[in-house]
Amino acid sequence: MPSIPAPLKIRDYRAFWVARFFATVAGMMMVVVIGWQVYDIARESMSRDDAAFLLGMIGLAQFLPLFCLALVVGVIADRVDRRYIARAAVALEIGCAGVLGWLALAGDMPMLALFVVAALLGVGRAFQGPSMAALAPNLVPRELLPQAIALNSISWQSGAVLGPPLGAFLYAVSPATPYVVAAILFALTFICLMIIRPVPRPAPSVLTPWRSLVEGIAYVRHNKVLLGAISLDLFAVLLGGATAMLPVYARDVLHVGVEGLGPLRAAPSAGAVLMAVLLASRPLRRHVGPVMFGSVALFGL
Repeated sequence: MPSIPAPLKIRDYRAFWVARFFATVAGMMMVVVIGWQVYDIARESMSRDDAAFLLGMIGLAQFLPLFCLALVVGVIADRVDRRYIARAAVALEIGCAGVLGWLALAGDMPMLALFVVAALLGVGRAFQGPSMAALAPNLVPRELLPQAIALNSISWQSGAVLGPPLGAFLYAVSPATPYVVAAILFALTFICLMIIRPVPRPAPSVLTPWRSLVEGIAYVRHNKVLLGAISLDLFAVLLGGATAMLPVYARDVLHVGVEGLGPLRAAPSAGAVLMAVLLASRPLRRHVGPVMFGSVALFGL
């Protein structure tokens, strides 16, 4: 690139970009290592089917807070300084990584602890994601917003590619190492978020939180394009949850261990990065709808 992208020349956006990258790497490390540990511990005393069921349940433990808090978090992000929400969420994630690291160092990792921490991580992600996504547009001028959105995607996808193999490699060193490194990365994320200065906030809504939720749902229901896009995304996300089963393939089908799980888990994100680069250079201008439906169908297959 002949020069640094304009949004990265802005101090606050630069801190935000680094924070998002560190948070994504640490979060993906935690997801991969927790899933592997649950399945690996379960296989010591259970059949493959029973252990796979527990693996699915740990994924559900992380998903339920995201699902239950989705609407509430949006309302809160509109009424509270988004920097405070993101900092609180990351502080919770630091605590989760620290607890699991301490238990791993002590040589005692109860299954219950993994489920509780997974649920708490889900709560942290439920608040962190929307607050940071809503914070980014406040950090750059309107004319730089398209570039900032593209850079946000690069930050997230790069972290999603790097996090799983890094977590798997560190777990092969010792079970405690990925949790300790994740705690450090979350701490660096927190520091970067503290650097960001106050940003302009939209005028407070005159509607009550409940009324805002009702009107938001009504708007989506009557906007056919938005309703269709959200519905399609819902099915794609449900199908994408199959990646939670990859520890079964790494351990008992492909026999590649935790070292092989990392690249397996990173592969979908690597494909997404390659496609993002392709679409940036050759954007779709015709037949976008059929291509989108065909892509989801192919993903399902």
